[in-house]
Amino acid sequence: MTRRAGAADRDLTRREKPRVKGGCRVDLRWDKSETVPRRAEARGHYGGTVTTVLPDLSLLPADPSLVSLAYHHEHPIQPFEFEETLEVWTVTARIDAGILAEDTAAYNDMDQDALDAVQDVSVGRMSFVRVRMYGPDDPFEAMDSYTGDVAHIGGTVLNVGTREWDTTFEETLAHPVGDLLIMDRVVLEPAWRGLGLGPVLAGAAIRRLSQDCVAVACEPGSADGRELTKEQRSQAAAKLAGVWARIGFEPFADGVHILDCHLQRPHDLLAERQQEFSALCRTWRAHHRP
Repeated sequence: MTRRAGAADRDLTRREKPRVKGGCRVDLRWDKSETVPRRAEARGHYGGTVTTVLPDLSLLPADPSLVSLAYHHEHPIQPFEFEETLEVWTVTARIDAGILAEDTAAYNDMDQDALDAVQDVSVGRMSFVRVRMYGPDDPFEAMDSYTGDVAHIGGTVLNVGTREWDTTFEETLAHPVGDLLIMDRVVLEPAWRGLGLGPVLAGAAIRRLSQDCVAVACEPGSADGRELTKEQRSQAAAKLAGVWARIGFEPFADGVHILDCHLQRPHDLLAERQQEFSALCRTWRAHHRP
């Protein structure tokens, strides 16, 4: 699909066709120059150990409970190329300036000029691509026209010659009838990394975008732009695979990981991540709102 995106989101939703390793390009690094986070462990819903990150909350620029997600999808009335088959969503995580100013005023003595100067706080952004399996276009041709990363996922889960699911992929799914959602990119601003926010933000977005989808697919890979050796890329992919496993992604084939939308486990894991997020918010308020 040749998406006529606006200048503000073109760098997120469109990239050069040559494939760069890492279908879901993620930048969730913990900056080693920052205070090393403390961790607490608790029992998860499935008997495993849940690790709760307890960072230095002084590093957070604002109350994390004020973070909201905004969803943007644009399309022309008259479909252009593969726009009936590919649906591109940009999800922005931010704290609205008005909400932040209201919260600040409730706990601080600030004049109106200072409150009027409060700006939005950017937390991160995500990109998802929904592939409509029963539209007028060949789903693989549509994916192949978008980016090399998305095409690779398509070649892994689809039978390219029949417009249908790959047999192994179909047998893996609980209910293989519906569309496919691709988690293409997740990027957090430096100030919000190392807090465990990636899974809870992505999981919340997936819950709203994956209706009538059989699965969500991604290929863990780094998005920080560094030149990595083959071994470093492998290590980064393994680490990020662990991040996404915390909301239910499991390895499928050729570096592609999938989350089955019809299983209960992803819902339970997201609930655990949301509980951890709520604990983080309570701890922040205990430190900043005595």
